[in-house]
Amino acid sequence: MAKPKSILAELAEQFLPQMTPSERREALTSLQGIIDAEFFKLAEEEAGRPDVACPHCGSLDFVKRGKDSLGKQRYKCRDCGRSFGGSAWKIFGTTKLTRETWMRFAECRIDRLSLRDSAERCGVCLKTAFFMRHRTLEATRKHMPSFQVEAGCGAELDEAFFRESFSGNHANSGFELPREPFKHSGKGCAGKKEKHKRKRGLNKGQICVLMGINDTGDIFYEIAGRGPLTKARAMELLRDKVKAGAIISTDRASAYRDAERELELACHNAFDAGEHKINRINNMHSQLEGFMDGFYGVSTRRLENYLTWFKWEHSFKSGRTTREMSELVIKQAVQGTYDTTWREYKNTPHPFWDYWESAAA
Repeated sequence: MAKPKSILAELAEQFLPQMTPSERREALTSLQGIIDAEFFKLAEEEAGRPDVACPHCGSLDFVKRGKDSLGKQRYKCRDCGRSFGGSAWKIFGTTKLTRETWMRFAECRIDRLSLRDSAERCGVCLKTAFFMRHRTLEATRKHMPSFQVEAGCGAELDEAFFRESFSGNHANSGFELPREPFKHSGKGCAGKKEKHKRKRGLNKGQICVLMGINDTGDIFYEIAGRGPLTKARAMELLRDKVKAGAIISTDRASAYRDAERELELACHNAFDAGEHKINRINNMHSQLEGFMDGFYGVSTRRLENYLTWFKWEHSFKSGRTTREMSELVIKQAVQGTYDTTWREYKNTPHPFWDYWESAAA
């Protein structure tokens, strides 16, 4: 009798992830390590004073207050008066799902499975699969490697633009689209042949994402706002990333030219699109678009998490060693807390909404 295939082999055959086998194994090991380390930390928690502040108000002034039904120590904050446990706001502190379910979900995330496929493979409902995806992405986002361009070092910068999307289930939320819904043909569109007429070129209906790659291969992505990149927004996003004396290569967007003097750059090289002088960032641009296309439409209010997902995957392709990634995993596990509850995920506001309010006025 043939030996049954592992879940990894089955997924690899059915969904053909874009990562190479070695990158995929390393990525899966890293994500599983986050889960293993977090469960281990919860199991090994001592009954003494926790090393965190009150999760409700941030106060460090709290005292012991009995134990819960599982025998774990609880505490009471002297400032806000609320009680909490030592595992409060931990990634897996309140989960009712088994470790095996989370491990299977880790495999689904590595293979970029849809939420419905992930829910089916993990034996959970669609809402839970959504929550699991964004809970792990939130933890990842808080511990991504920083991006810096030091004096004498170089980097390429460019913008990517995504059409504003209100994707999601709004049936019971009372949300109304501020514009006519887009109808388009192509992949993932249920066979619809209509194509919504839209403005050509850059406009306020597009969300700008500023991105960069430095000489060491590190990347960053920051949501810059509606429409073309402005000098003020470029300065805000680059001030802590680009140090004085850095060498920057960009296209001929005016925002970079206007910010050049204030950033105190050693050199700013501006090229036309046809010169092919900033191919590294253009390649990253294409990869990002391909990554996003695989989800058949990402809601703008969830865009930040998916940018984090892309950067997390890229970290396994940028020459980082297993030891470096292991150190990152440990850091994520030790500080693996979350800030957003399920209700807050559900009611996340749509960004840049003032544009539609002013248009309605």
